[in-house]
Amino acid sequence: MKTLFMCAAFMFAATASAQESAASAQPKAVNENAQLLGMAGELVKYGYKTQSALPLIQAVQIYKSIGVVPEAEAKQKEVEGQKVAEAKKKNNPVQYDQTKLIADATAYADGDQNILGLIKGLDDVRGRVGGETYHMDTVDAGLTDVYTMRFQGGEDATIIVSGDGDTDLDLYVYDENDNLIDYDDDGTDDCVVSFTPRWTGNFKIKVKNLGDTYNSYTLITN
Repeated sequence: MKTLFMCAAFMFAATASAQESAASAQPKAVNENAQLLGMAGELVKYGYKTQSALPLIQAVQIYKSIGVVPEAEAKQKEVEGQKVAEAKKKNNPVQYDQTKLIADATAYADGDQNILGLIKGLDDVRGRVGGETYHMDTVDAGLTDVYTMRFQGGEDATIIVSGDGDTDLDLYVYDENDNLIDYDDDGTDDCVVSFTPRWTGNFKIKVKNLGDTYNSYTLITN
């Protein structure tokens, strides 16, 4: 019996070791910047929903302080799944471009000098150099956008998706061997995953639209 137990324990340990070595990255707790960026996405949606300037201003402050900038070169994507018949899109003006956010906050301020002063103060917000970059795109109903990105081994990687609020978006990360590394399927279109690659390599980032209309989203990576 003791021999049988030892053999079973050895087989379990060997299986666990094989599973651990198969995956090229380890999921980790979401860092402070990722939490702030997720919050910024929620602020943007709330600001547009209520036509309020302050949430948009706060979102821009977060983006600027962390150093979020447009990507230098547009990411290429593949599309998976079968498109479904799309319902009528809600009248949803959500935007994530910082220039547009500031312009819309100015319009919502409706001449309020205090709020306009806060908007002017955004010019003085300075973020770190080499911060996160963002990519804006649209995923149709029932489809999944797939991006291939390269991350450095041993360095924390964070991916944030913020949609326009009309559908549920899920975010999945796979390594080059199609091992699922991490995911966020919380029932909203605000998704955050964070992981540490064990080695440098390519990873697949999948943004899945579970709704019945398209979703315009921003994808932020470090």
